[in-house]
Amino acid sequence: MFKKKTEKLDYFDAFIRLAEWGVEAAKFLKQALADYPVADLSQKLDEMHAIEHDADLAKYRLMRYMYNDLLPPFDRPDVIALVTSLDHAIDMIEDVMIHIEIYQPQHITPEISQFLDLVEQSAEELLEAVRLLKTYKKSHKEIHAVIDRINASEKAGDLLYIQAMRELHQSEKDAVSIVILSKIYQSLEDCCDAFKDVTKFVEEIALKYA
Repeated sequence: MFKKKTEKLDYFDAFIRLAEWGVEAAKFLKQALADYPVADLSQKLDEMHAIEHDADLAKYRLMRYMYNDLLPPFDRPDVIALVTSLDHAIDMIEDVMIHIEIYQPQHITPEISQFLDLVEQSAEELLEAVRLLKTYKKSHKEIHAVIDRINASEKAGDLLYIQAMRELHQSEKDAVSIVILSKIYQSLEDCCDAFKDVTKFVEEIALKYA
């Protein structure tokens, strides 16, 4: 019997779809927490997990295809690094929702809202960077400009984390609230770091294969 031919996969479209799920997850997180307290956080977590699960399935399909493909667009370790880091950024967004669902803070602080803006902004900028990979040989300046903006958001996240933790320990008297908000702030700061980590691989690809 003839082996069924595998449907051809466009790597760049697959990268873009993963980045789009990152934007979807970031926007969903922000929207879910807009009217807090949320009536059913567990339901929102299930919806977030569905986004993360779809991204996981897409990642696995791409990986299986790549290992049977003679000519991926980049060396396999570079594809793996990019795809894994994109998936990790989505995981970090889901982790924020998990922390919110577990600890259920009394309210969404202004600092959390600022973090959510940074996460959404970083996700959208990362999508733009990944789209530019389609034309990476002639889009160096544009890619680096987007990466600079993501790095700036990550630095803003670092400063916001320091400010939020300082304010928390200076003004909050309840030890439980301090622990809860500290964990949530850390998970949000990890999100900003995760987006910056993806840009390392985007930049390496743009430089290596130019």
